[in-house]
Amino acid sequence: MDALVIGPPDGLAGAVADRMRRHGATVLQAIPADADDRERAVWLLEEAGHPPLVVVVETAPYRVLDTMLGLVPGELLLVAELRTAAVGAKPAGRAWLPQEADGLAVVPLGRAGRRWHTLDGRAEPLGGERAAAHVLSAAGAGAASSR
Repeated sequence: MDALVIGPPDGLAGAVADRMRRHGATVLQAIPADADDRERAVWLLEEAGHPPLVVVVETAPYRVLDTMLGLVPGELLLVAELRTAAVGAKPAGRAWLPQEADGLAVVPLGRAGRRWHTLDGRAEPLGGERAAAHVLSAAGAGAASSR
C-alpha cells in the first residue's frame, strides 16, 4: 500500500482516498474505530503493509492522531477539520491544533456542513474533491498520490 487514510467514510477522508487512487496510489481506507486503541492501530498498520503515508482526518481532540503517533513508520498527515458557522468564517473560540513535528504535517481546514474552506481569509467553498486536492498539495503529499 502507498497510503492509509483514516476518517469518516462519507467526508473528506473518502475524497482524499479517491483522489489518491485516481492518481495511481494503492490506498486502504479505514474508519476511526479501526484505530481506536493502540492494539487496533498496530493491526491496521500491519494490514496496510506499513505504508509510507498515513492520513488522519478528524476534529479535536484528535484521538486517532494520539493513537497513531509513534506507530507510523513514514509520514503522518493530520487534516484538522475545524468547525465554522459558515464558509469563510473563523473557527469559534480558540481552535487547538497540534504542532507540526518531524514526521507530522498538519493541514487545517474549516468545515461548514458538507463544505470545506481554507483558513487564510478566502471565503471560497471547497467541495470534497477540491478540498482533497488542497490537502494533498498543502502537505506536499502530492508526490505520494501519484506513485
